[in-house]
Parts: sequence; structure tokens; C-alpha cells
Amino acid sequence: MFCPSCNAPNREDAKFCKGCGHSLHIEQAEAPEQVITPAPVAPAPAAPAPTSEEGVQPVAITSPSEPESVVQPSVNGQEDPALAPTLILSPDKVLAYRSRFWNQGGEEAQQAAQPGDSSGGEEISIHPADQPTMIIPPGNDQGRSVGEQISPLADQPTLQMPGQPEQPLSEPSEQSVPPSLDEEPAVTLEESAEQKEASQPMTNQPASDADSHEEEEQPAESAEVNNEFAPLAVGETLTERYEITQVLHEGPEEHIYQVTDRQGYQHCWNCGSEQNADGDEFCIDCGASMLNVPYVLHEYPASGSSAADANVLQGAIINTFMDKGRTYAVEQPSLSQSAFPLGVQVLAAGNSDAGNVRRSDPNEDSTLVLQLQRVHESLSTPVGVFIVADGLGGHDNGQVASRMAVNVIAERMTRELLSAPLQAEREGAEVKALDEDDLVGLLRNTIEEANVAICQRNQRDKTDMGSTLTGYMLAGEHAYIVNVGDSRTYMVRGGQIYQLTTDHSLVGQLVAGGLIEPDDVYTHPQRSQIFRSLGDKPNVQVDVFKQQVLPGDILLSCSDGLWEMIRNPQIESILNNAPDPQTACTRLIDAANTNGGEDNVSAVIAFIR
Repeated sequence: MFCPSCNAPNREDAKFCKGCGHSLHIEQAEAPEQVITPAPVAPAPAAPAPTSEEGVQPVAITSPSEPESVVQPSVNGQEDPALAPTLILSPDKVLAYRSRFWNQGGEEAQQAAQPGDSSGGEEISIHPADQPTMIIPPGNDQGRSVGEQISPLADQPTLQMPGQPEQPLSEPSEQSVPPSLDEEPAVTLEESAEQKEASQPMTNQPASDADSHEEEEQPAESAEVNNEFAPLAVGETLTERYEITQVLHEGPEEHIYQVTDRQGYQHCWNCGSEQNADGDEFCIDCGASMLNVPYVLHEYPASGSSAADANVLQGAIINTFMDKGRTYAVEQPSLSQSAFPLGVQVLAAGNSDAGNVRRSDPNEDSTLVLQLQRVHESLSTPVGVFIVADGLGGHDNGQVASRMAVNVIAERMTRELLSAPLQAEREGAEVKALDEDDLVGLLRNTIEEANVAICQRNQRDKTDMGSTLTGYMLAGEHAYIVNVGDSRTYMVRGGQIYQLTTDHSLVGQLVAGGLIEPDDVYTHPQRSQIFRSLGDKPNVQVDVFKQQVLPGDILLSCSDGLWEMIRNPQIESILNNAPDPQTACTRLIDAANTNGGEDNVSAVIAFIR
């Protein structure tokens, strides 16, 4: 399937374009419902590929009833090795692997050197850098001391690079083998020399040849180890993957670097997806950019102190490996503080206009701005619902359908989100904190309840009224985007606009199938034909997306009367230059009317601070 934005080829199961991050999510095509009788046109593709939007990170939350197929790319009939899971080890396993690698390497070398070895072949074990590993969630080791994070060494299998003959390793010396965490710390070379000198009798007799030879070799060996553990240079790349961009710390037992991952596609830093392939610039599951993401690389020598002796690895360890006798741990730093240290501040407003062409007819759009924002102990905790409903033109009482949808949502959300917590606090009862599943279920069930109400009204009054609906529910640092029909929800982040929703329309499917260009949706003769709306049938599919919000984000929900009259660059410019949401609504409506005003124009806008 091809991206409607940059025309890059993508896999059929991709949710976001690998080349530009544009959202590729579209529900399975349904037969166009008889919302508006279409003129004879070429049939739409039977199974349009999922669409998606530009480089944002909305995570589609699909209904349990919707089948989901995953296409596994293959090379010569086999699974692509580039898509194999990335190895990620916890700190205790890092130490265990290192110790076992050294110890058993020496034992194997001794066994290989023994005469009469009747082993029939070389035993090839797996190097720790190539082991399939377990992904640990970020922050599991937060707040724990180093001793708690690193457990005592456990027995681990022999580790060796796959596909290479077994190479004997020299037996480690007493100084090169890391001590067990349960044992007393090893005596350093300087301390050993001082103790030996103190224990010798104060005589004028020269030391023996063996003692003299030992004293001469020890300083030379120590100097050799220190010279070997030199820091790597900026620009050097390890295992053809991690490129060093900055040296953060140099020490006798540890070096710390900032690196970028040239193979970041193997494990998405944002959502953890391992379904991306080489060459993908954006994650196909969350839309996050995978280029130039900084990581922290910890380097340890073959001999010396271990990670347990250093107060490091405070973030999430996403990979470990050994290269040229040194051990490396790749750490994804955790955020030092929340993006909203005093909570989320929300400024919201909405407005609607009949438009120039339909000025004398009823405005069939309805909007809802329902917000509760409390501040306790200087921490703001907002919750709110922001909806735009567009009654279907040409049907009976489109304005009634949009008003019913908004009223049902307002009543249910007021009861569940606002009244229930306030009443619980008044009665001294524990306030139930809604998790993500609760919020998504509440939003989806509320939209379905509004759909049933409109369907029952149609059945009672023998009408066929309906409405599209789009909007978002804000709860703390997350927005839950909802959409049914061809109204849209946008987000502006960093000055750039992104479309978060997918149009459930004929032209939307044609664009997704590559049959028409994206700009053709504004002029196509069938652009008003939609295949999903409230009130059409008792069971309606509702798109719900989760979106993390950041300071400076702007959320816009609007009817098709706005986005058909104003192209995305102009919408982006108005939102970026408006001082507040109410001014932004007014300017958008004025611009739509200036550009023709062919339909009712509605907008609901929230500024995140």
C-alpha cells in the first residue's frame, strides 16, 4: 500500500507511514450506506489499506470484534531476520553473563588444551549480544538502590558468538575475574605490595628472584590494563549499530557515551514495536520518528569493577553486548520530571456558523465543550469532553440528530466523569481512578448510546436523520480521540499540523487505495458520500485513538464545512498565530466563509499549557 502523503510503499499491516509518519489507519471497508444516494461511479476498492496520519503518535485502540491480521515480511520464504526481537537484559543478567562468559571461557580453553579430548565437534553457544531477550518496562528499577537492582551472580549457559568456531580463551588471572558480590572485596595491587613489604623482616638480605620478578611484573601489568581501556572516539560505531556522538564520562573502570542507534527500527523507543524494518524512518505502529534518538552507552573493561560498583543504569536497559573484550549496556534515559510539573492547563472554546450559502437554513452542526478543571495543592487535574456533531444535510431534521448526540454525551459524561467523583469526595468515600480501559470504554459506550437514541427516534417518527461526530476527551496528560464520519480532529505540535482521524467516506477510501490524489478530496463530485454515521443502524463502529499531549499542543475538532473550505496549511497558520482558542475559532470560521462558506462551519479548540 502507498502512503497518501508521500507515496512511499508500506506493508499492508502498517498503521503509520515508514517514510513520513503519516497515519495509515482505516477500518475495513463497508458497503456505502444509503446516507446520500451516490451517482454511478467506479467501484471503490474492496479492501482498502489502513490509512494513517503524519508523524504523530496516536495509538489505535481497536474493537475486540474487529479481526486483526498481521503480515510477516519474509526473505526467500523465511522470516526477515531484521524483524527479530531485540535482546534486552536486566542488570543482574548482564553481570551474570559477563562473569559466566569469562569463567566458562577459561574452563573451555583448558578442556580444549587437554590431550585425549574425544569430543566429536565444536560446541557453538550463543553470544549475549545475539540472545533473544526479555523487554523490561522503563522505570522498573527507579527508586531502588544499586544493591537491590543487581542480584548475586547466577549460573548461566556458556556464551559464544554463533556461526564462529570455538576460540580458546586464556585462563583469567585473579585480578581479571570479578569477585562475587557475597565475597570480600579483592585486595588491590598497591595494597598487596604494602602488606607484603610490611610482613617481610627488616633485614639487609636481598629478596629472592621470584619475589623480585613478581614485583617487577605487577606494575607493568597494571599499566597495560589502564592503557588498553582507553575511551572510544566520537564518530566510532560499535557493532555497526551504535554511533558515538559525545563522551560523557571517562573513568578507570567505566566510560559513558551518548550514542545514536543506526538500527533503531529494531525496537521503537516510544511504543516498543519490533515490527519495523530497515529503512523505516517512522514507526508503523505509533508514528514516532526513529532517527537520531539519543541513548546512553556504558562501557566496562574485561577486568575491573562491574556495573554493580557504579551508580548507573537509572533508566531502562534496552540492549547489552560484548565487543573486543569489553562489555556494553545501552540505556534509555528516563524523564527527570513530568512535562507538566504543576498539572495540565487547558484553555478551550467552541463556535459554529451556518455559512454563507446556507445562511437561511437551520444550522445542522452542534458543538460541546464540557470541562472540569480543579487545582488542589497547586496541581491541576483537568477532565473534559469536546465534541463536534454535523447533522447530515438533505435528511430530515439533521439539526435534531446532532443535538441529540451532543445531549446524550453531555448527560452521560457529566454523570460519570464529573458528578461521581465529586459525590464520592463529599461522602468521604474513595474516588475510583479510571484507567485507560475504563476511559476508552466510557467514551465508546457513550457514542454507541447516542447512536441508539437517534435510531430509536428514526424508527418512531419514520425519519432517516443522522449525524457525524468527532472530538476528544481530555484526562490528565492524555487525549482520547473519537470519530464517526467525515468530520475531523487535528493536532498542532511544534508548529506542524497533523490529522488524527480518518474520513469514513468514499473519497477517503479512494485516496487510501491510491486511486485519487489527496488534494482531490476537496473537489471530487462524490466527496459528500460517507459510509459511517450515527443513526444509520443500531450497531456503529467508533474509532478511538489515544494521544499523549505535551505543553504547547493545540487540538482542533471541526465539521467538513471547515476543512473543505480551508486547506491544512492555512489551518496550521491560524492556530499557530491565535492568542487563545476563542480567537482561533472566530478566525477559522471567518476564513471558511471567505473561501466560499458552502456548508455549516463548526470548530472546538483546546490549547494545552
